[in-house]
Amino acid sequence: MSKHIAYRKKCLEGVYILKVKYDIADCFLIQNLNNHYGIIAEKISFIPMGDSAYSYRVDCNNGNCYYLKLFDEKNDRQRRGIERLEYYLSLTWNLYHQGLIKNITYPIKNLNRDYKTKINDLTLVLFNFIEGKTLAESYPFSKEILVKISQSMAAIHQITHYIEPFHMVRETFDISFTNNLEHCISVLEGTHISDNHIISVLREKVLGKKDLIYCLLDNVRNLLEFVKKDKQDWVLCHGDLWGGNMIISSNELYLIDWESAIVAPREYDIVGYVGKDFGSFFSSYKKFLSQDVSINIELLRFYSYRHHLRNLTNWLMNILYQNTDEAQSENDLEMILYHCLNRFENIEDNLKEAKMFLNEN
Repeated sequence: MSKHIAYRKKCLEGVYILKVKYDIADCFLIQNLNNHYGIIAEKISFIPMGDSAYSYRVDCNNGNCYYLKLFDEKNDRQRRGIERLEYYLSLTWNLYHQGLIKNITYPIKNLNRDYKTKINDLTLVLFNFIEGKTLAESYPFSKEILVKISQSMAAIHQITHYIEPFHMVRETFDISFTNNLEHCISVLEGTHISDNHIISVLREKVLGKKDLIYCLLDNVRNLLEFVKKDKQDWVLCHGDLWGGNMIISSNELYLIDWESAIVAPREYDIVGYVGKDFGSFFSSYKKFLSQDVSINIELLRFYSYRHHLRNLTNWLMNILYQNTDEAQSENDLEMILYHCLNRFENIEDNLKEAKMFLNEN
């Protein structure tokens, strides 16, 4: 994890980035890590990545390295991240220690044998550290990388029956964000003149695609009842298999950041690979899965629409109501421009190619 990329336009998936470190002394964090985990940390380095927590590399005087996530309970988005800890920390700890999946990040238990540590309004979680390079700037993926990803995805989907003891999040096909998106568009429409250049750009670019956005919203709502009736197998999904959550180390692929782990239709993970290389990716996926599976193209359509619209909503809400730092808003504006608005028109073309492949195979 030595090379973390804060922002790249080439990424397959949009991701909200925390570019500004939390206002706390490094020595305070080091002292608490040493006291609660029994390690001898001597250096902590902020990493501008991730969306629901602040990220750090922790170096110890014995050469050991750890990855730290710091959650601020006063932040709404990070508070939701804390809630998800209950689901994925025990999952990944057991997946690793039971030998079900070895190439993953998993939590380090503190001296009280807990997965997380609470300090005032902060929650700390320590993970194993993986030396290597993320795939955040490796798009488009090579065929070799796609094979590794398809193999890892198939492995995750095949271990679903092992996770029954864990209280996992299950897909609900939630689209409640659509109300916030409509609200944000209304706010932009009501802001006629603004000295804030970020708001000015949002007005021009987002309102310029207002009709398309509302068309996609209608599509998501119309698809909702249909996809809820899907009767195919539900599997354990990583939930966020974009390049920034994958690391190549010693020519092996490691999967990090399991915060979005969920039990859902397999299309939940597969949708991230709908595009020109879908055919080779899905063929490889089925090979490693060692079973014949069918794909619901309408589920892929629903997830494609929902993913981009929900990202757009999150970034708009951040800029309009959450962010206190202009650098963060600049980052979120770029994400809107290069991870949402420029992709809407390609959704149906990508789905058409996927459907053609599935029909022919």
